[in-house]
Amino acid sequence: MAGLWLLNGGKSLLYHAVRMLIVMTVLTGLQIVLDRRHGGTPAYARLISAKLVLVAVAVGAGWLLAPVTSQSNIIVAAGLVVLITAAGPALDRLAARRAKARAAARAERAHGSSGLPAGTSAPGVASTRKD
Repeated sequence: MAGLWLLNGGKSLLYHAVRMLIVMTVLTGLQIVLDRRHGGTPAYARLISAKLVLVAVAVGAGWLLAPVTSQSNIIVAAGLVVLITAAGPALDRLAARRAKARAAARAERAHGSSGLPAGTSAPGVASTRKD
């Protein structure tokens, strides 16, 4: 991502944003296809919104730095490298843990486990069992 940002150094921020969104869309589509082939189901909304936020932060940083320094593209590219390298793996682990927890909760609901021993009913619920 940072390399793409540097390659388009002389272009406008709008050009950067559109180009990054196109690349992110292609990469997100590829990630979704690969996850489906391996049996996973990514959280599409989170995946897409995280990438939109990344592009927005990069464009915003470039816009804020452009009047201050002529090296704004290099600074933004370095920031992208640091942000993706530092936050990417941690966010992937967090997303994997949440997905496992949701899958476990779904499996528990599918089995109809209410947490009560067999043959008993919840307080306030009349039993239809005849002894």
